[in-house]
Amino acid sequence: MSQSLRERRRQLLRDEILEATHQLMAERGYAAMSMEELAARVGVSKPTLYNQFPTKEDLVAAMATQLMERTFAHMASESAASPLERLLHFLHTSVRLQVERRTSAMQLWLPEILDLLERHPRSREYLCRVDETVVAMIHEAISAGEIDPAIDVASLVRVFYALSISPSIGRLSVTGEPDAERLADTVVELFRRGLARP
Repeated sequence: MSQSLRERRRQLLRDEILEATHQLMAERGYAAMSMEELAARVGVSKPTLYNQFPTKEDLVAAMATQLMERTFAHMASESAASPLERLLHFLHTSVRLQVERRTSAMQLWLPEILDLLERHPRSREYLCRVDETVVAMIHEAISAGEIDPAIDVASLVRVFYALSISPSIGRLSVTGEPDAERLADTVVELFRRGLARP
């Protein structure tokens, strides 16, 4: 069934609001981001903004869910690859997109944001789905002999998350901004080397 013009416009506005939310959070952080500033940036009234997202928490949960949906869409395109290659593709895509968009997923994992995401059913569902997918790929890669079975899975999952959410750390480094593709390649290579059997 196709969407009506009104539904398409509503979806476009919603996407524009979520994109502006992502940008504002990257610039100011969650606490300093105001709904008033967001409405002004998008060019809508506050009532229009609140009609789309009744609270700031709903807005951030929707933004995080959209990011996770996009990640799963990228992962789905790699279904024919080996478990390790799918895991590495997920890591590569996460790092590259953050550098290209000059954003940081780390903000989404701050305790107050994570608590907010866990309270919203849809974002909680996606958080669990991401974790289940990552853990399953790691177990599949171990079973396929692609990852050393002596590696602690719980620790490996935490290292994977740390690498995937932190490419924007060091923005003020004297080395300057990295090339998105090269940084993603480097992170993936370092992670891959750590998984090899001694």
